[in-house]
Amino acid sequence: MGLTYNDLQIPDGTSQNIKDTLDDVFARTGTGQLSTAMFDTVYGLNFRQQPNNVPINKDQYGLTFFTRPQMNMMAENLRQVRTFTPMVTTEANSLPRLIRALLDSDSEFRGHGTKLVDPYQAFIPILTNQLESMSGWPDITLPTFTSKPGVQQEEFSYADGIAKNYKSYDMRANFRNIQGDPITALFLTWVYYASLVAEGILVPFPDFIINNTVDYQTRIYRLVLDPSREFVTNIAATIAFPLDAPIGNKFNFDSDGPINQGNNKVSVGFRCMGAEYNDPILIYEFNKTVVRANSNMTGTDSDRARYFQRLQPAEYNLFNHRVYPYINTDTYRLTWWVPLDEYNQVTTGSSNNPLDVL
Repeated sequence: MGLTYNDLQIPDGTSQNIKDTLDDVFARTGTGQLSTAMFDTVYGLNFRQQPNNVPINKDQYGLTFFTRPQMNMMAENLRQVRTFTPMVTTEANSLPRLIRALLDSDSEFRGHGTKLVDPYQAFIPILTNQLESMSGWPDITLPTFTSKPGVQQEEFSYADGIAKNYKSYDMRANFRNIQGDPITALFLTWVYYASLVAEGILVPFPDFIINNTVDYQTRIYRLVLDPSREFVTNIAATIAFPLDAPIGNKFNFDSDGPINQGNNKVSVGFRCMGAEYNDPILIYEFNKTVVRANSNMTGTDSDRARYFQRLQPAEYNLFNHRVYPYINTDTYRLTWWVPLDEYNQVTTGSSNNPLDVL
């Protein structure tokens, strides 16, 4: 183990270390000791108005998760629409089958799954992996009441409403397009399905009809991470569904070049309902979403350890794309878990490629 900031010694034979010396120097300049900078800035007034030794906030953008909806992708339903019939294909590793499985979170149970989709994954990986930007999350504003002006134009105001946001609003997400254009195809199917359900041509599953539940919605989770990407510093969630599928760019023509550069990115608008910020229940709900798709992820860390291996940071690269997330409800640490059989097969040397165990 290497030397730490506290261990470094002054090279003059004294017992004073560099930490103590720097603290002494900075204290005499009025900026305060380095070791107590955070305490000082929240505890007392900087009446000398010296520069602050507390580092600026450096949160990472973190991760965005889109839950898989549960649309009725049964063959009998799809055959009602001519443009949906390609998804009835028996070719399990085709793009239509991929879209069909992603949009029905119980696709494996219903018999139309594919090896391209992990049936135990609660989220849509391609959207998380290819997301470049997302904008439109609303700020929290406090509604107020202001009285009519008095004789001398005096007024008074007070809080008069709900600060939490339960309104509908629009967001826009930009995705990096990839070969085969699966993201555009995914959203085109998604938007068509919602429209056809509204027309009554397609029908949701019976339990959705009985419970008056919208089956084409997704829940979007935004996790802001600390600089080490180990802890969740902020979390937000909303309910949403896509509003458009930018397929028009695909058919534009320009003779100046053979490649359609306008199709490099996919920009999709979402209609969102409500915005929850930093409510502790969001951690519970995020974990519950993971567990609902993969029941072996439930319980404590020791319970999960019967089926999964919790990864250490040094192992992250080896198992990238093969993990399930879980947030510690006490520390907000974002942990990553991989199935035990896959972990053992890769780490024991029998396989150098995680794909070999699929």
